Amino acid sequence: MTVLTPLPDRTVSRVLDTCLGIAQGEKVVVLTDPGSDPAVVAGIVAGLEDRRAIALVRALPEIPMPGAEPPAPIAADLADAAAGIELTTAFIGSSRARQEACRQGTRYVSMPAVIADTFRLGGPYDVDFDAIATTVLRLARAWEEADTFRITTPAGTDLHGSVRGRKGRALTGVAREPGSYMAPPDIESGTAPVELSSHGTVVIDGDFLFMGPGPVAAPVSLDIRDGALFATEGSEASRLLAMMARVDDPRMVNLAEVSVGLNPQGSVCSVPMETESTKGSAHIAFGNSIAYGGTVDAAAHLDCVMRDATVHLDGVPRIVAGELVEP
Repeated sequence: MTVLTPLPDRTVSRVLDTCLGIAQGEKVVVLTDPGSDPAVVAGIVAGLEDRRAIALVRALPEIPMPGAEPPAPIAADLADAAAGIELTTAFIGSSRARQEACRQGTRYVSMPAVIADTFRLGGPYDVDFDAIATTVLRLARAWEEADTFRITTPAGTDLHGSVRGRKGRALTGVAREPGSYMAPPDIESGTAPVELSSHGTVVIDGDFLFMGPGPVAAPVSLDIRDGALFATEGSEASRLLAMMARVDDPRMVNLAEVSVGLNPQGSVCSVPMETESTKGSAHIAFGNSIAYGGTVDAAAHLDCVMRDATVHLDGVPRIVAGELVEP
């Protein structure tokens, strides 16, 4: 019999109390699949039971691609619950089922592919989400007030485009209000570039999230023209191209998002949500941009992470090493 090591109480509390505000008697749907870390599932369920909430564990089959829809009965359970916690291997937070549940008032946190180590003391859940939220909101306003953006990195990224009229997006990790949706430990801020406006080179030296295991072994260069992926260079580009082919939607080449990570205790590692959250990193995404303020309703949303980013807004360096630089 396998004995599971309990998760630290402090980081479980960050998720259940700080991020979700779980109350006694609430029904909470916990989504799992065959690849979910059993220690994480057990730790979250135990935490819910300690708070006298009603944990409804719902096991999904293997998820074929990011954004896939859960079975209809599970979607109905989500819409009827006070909160949902996504512990599946692949990201499904962009699904219509999740969006409808939030419209019905369900609080939802998307935590795909997290492992017991993600809950370590000193790790990405061991942060003051409420305190960091102030910075995230300020950065979202900076995106919103800008007309143009440019992202550069030491590895060779130089991408520019328009964000005029786009809302800044603030992922604080805190989803205590009815209908709210967050993805702790991911703390980030960004937006959707104006369609057809972006040009340049993006060098991915972090990871292609949920597209094969772990950080890239060697950088991959992506050529962006007229707001779409035009060409790639580097062997691990096959991870991105294979997933795009699997989704089989011509809109997947759309540049859907530009964002920066803001979690001070994240690291580029084998856990996608921790990698994406890392302070100082930046990421772009291809495909669906609806949730980010764009207009492209593609079938999936594929994130690609770069390290050590500087973001220029209206020609001025505004986000350096994850910090907002006042003009």
